[in-house]
Amino acid sequence: MNEEQKLIKTFFYPIADNKESMELKNDAAVLFKKKKMIITSDMMIEDVHFDKSYNPEILARKLLRINLSDVAAMGASPYGYTLNVAIPKRNRVRWLEKFSHGLNLDGKKFGIKLFGGDLSVSSKIFLSATFLGVVGNKFHKNFHVIKDSEIYVGGNIGDAAIGLSILNKKISLKDKSYFLNKLFLPDPQISLGKSLTGIVDFCTDISDGLLTELETIANNSNLKANIFESEIPLSTQTRKVLKKSGLKKKVLELILTGGEDYKLLFSVRSSKKKYLKDNIKNIKKIGFFSSGTGVEIYDQNKKKINFKKKGFCHF
Repeated sequence: MNEEQKLIKTFFYPIADNKESMELKNDAAVLFKKKKMIITSDMMIEDVHFDKSYNPEILARKLLRINLSDVAAMGASPYGYTLNVAIPKRNRVRWLEKFSHGLNLDGKKFGIKLFGGDLSVSSKIFLSATFLGVVGNKFHKNFHVIKDSEIYVGGNIGDAAIGLSILNKKISLKDKSYFLNKLFLPDPQISLGKSLTGIVDFCTDISDGLLTELETIANNSNLKANIFESEIPLSTQTRKVLKKSGLKKKVLELILTGGEDYKLLFSVRSSKKKYLKDNIKNIKKIGFFSSGTGVEIYDQNKKKINFKKKGFCHF
């Protein structure tokens, strides 16, 4: 048994303890599910999405959660995943010990199976996961929305963006643990995504920034998204940062464009609002679609706010 096989057996076989993984001894897994499924993939790369200071356990859990957020945005139930990992040789055993512990923690938390993947050496850390989810006859499709469809978000936004700014030393706060936790461990809104199937015009997760996500949908629909500063749901902690800051517009821009929230963003036409279940909590209407193009943000006096930045872009 070579070194790679030993590492796989030690750190990944215990996580892949399911019949479909074929004990990680075959070239591929065999899936037994006979239902409609969705597939999604996401990756995390050192010096692009994180740096060497990140705890491997946190990296593992975040990798799972950002993919689970895509599953949620489709209105699907998570089923399982394949995993590709490339890491430097140095300290590989200790690193994999922490990483696999994180996979195990959230694998149990979200009830997902590891089917297999690949392990390699690399000068920098590269992580990629491909997820499968199960859907019913209805699931979310982001083709287009209609005029007057009302825009909602699934909870507070901006916390993770502030956390990233703290980590990058662009913002200095004494009490930073709350924001860093929101950055490191986003909460995929799986139940919310499933409860919205058949009701919403579109549904996506906010990974690259609220404005960027809205602009994409607006452009696809040849409509304008109108959102209102006063309606944006913010945590108590973020409100304090916004209130104390002498650069309110800059912080507001960070909240709306920073991304990393992984909250669901969706719209509902008036004829379907009655189908929103009473037990759907923490959703907030922030605007609507109208004739026009792009995205407009209005302050409390209904005046337009212009930002230089729209959101995160890899290129």
